[in-house]
Amino acid sequence: KLLILGKKKNTTSPSFFLTNMMKICIWMMIVYLSSTAINAAPTYTVSVKRVNGGNPILDSRSGGDIYRYNYNAAYLPLFNDATTKDAILVRCQNATAEQPYSVGQSVLGASLLQDPIDEDDVIASPIQEKEIVFEPQGPNEAYGTEDPRIVFRSSDKTYYLLYSAVQNDPIVPRLALATTTTPLNISSWVRHGALFPEIKSSKSGAMLIRDGFAGPHYLFWGDSSLQNGLTIATSSDLISWSNLPGIFLPMRQDSFDSALVEAGPMPLPLSDGNYLFIYNSARHGYPSVKPGWDLQYNVGFAILNGTDPTQMIQRSDEPILSPELPWEIGTEPYLGLTPNVVFLQGWKPLGNDTFLAFYGAADSVLGVAIISVSISN
Repeated sequence: KLLILGKKKNTTSPSFFLTNMMKICIWMMIVYLSSTAINAAPTYTVSVKRVNGGNPILDSRSGGDIYRYNYNAAYLPLFNDATTKDAILVRCQNATAEQPYSVGQSVLGASLLQDPIDEDDVIASPIQEKEIVFEPQGPNEAYGTEDPRIVFRSSDKTYYLLYSAVQNDPIVPRLALATTTTPLNISSWVRHGALFPEIKSSKSGAMLIRDGFAGPHYLFWGDSSLQNGLTIATSSDLISWSNLPGIFLPMRQDSFDSALVEAGPMPLPLSDGNYLFIYNSARHGYPSVKPGWDLQYNVGFAILNGTDPTQMIQRSDEPILSPELPWEIGTEPYLGLTPNVVFLQGWKPLGNDTFLAFYGAADSVLGVAIISVSISN
């Protein structure tokens, strides 16, 4: 037998116990940090750059348009065989008196964009009477058809138009839906009525069509007038919608969205499979020449989960677009139906996580900007 002489390790001593516990803790920390690094949610940086030389693309002061106010546009892709033309569907309105705050019915007119789009010189065709492709019908729309948002469904080549159908006396908006396959033909639109007739007042819907995914389609809607945020509704046929309980994207105190949150255009996918959702917002504290008006409207964003769009991954802490230029603030010589407003409800994907966005300014003119998203892990 070989006798090995040596000091036997005391496994019951406090120092042995502490040493091994430290090793275990270090190992667990390494495992935790490694898994956190692998599973960490990405961070999204969203920026906006005004284009067209910082000038509006539709402005009645430049002549050609028969309407005094041209604003709040939806992107309208026009397909002809293998070609696509870019157009926008614009809310158009005239004043009914010399003072700028008395207005008539809102109608929707189509404006074609010159192809190819030049960032430095975005040319939109003027809107005359023949360009009006959607206008009020019946008592439920007597005050106007307002604030269009359009989604094109490629599987059946159908355009889904979400708009505010506004009745008169009393003035009440209701979120309504119309569809067509030929959007420039005013007689082709099929009205489906108010989406939520049981609700007295509703507006502003961003539709997310989820063809190819399990589960329903989604609608993010509202302007926080019914509850402290937006509502999510689901549908299997894009015509009938059912509201989910709870509040999505609530207003936040002491923030740029403390007085209002309102749905923007449809969410669009990013390169990582999640969605960029644009929303409009407002805060008090910005007095203006318009009697009783002290709101400032800004644009914010949220990142929605690509698997479950009801889950929000990130939300902007600061606005990505605020009224800064004279025609956004509504100062002279610009018209300024509603001062201190930028309002985005139409956009087109450009690729590489960039988007061409159309926004109303001071409820009077239409601006254009490029939205860029940077994703970092």
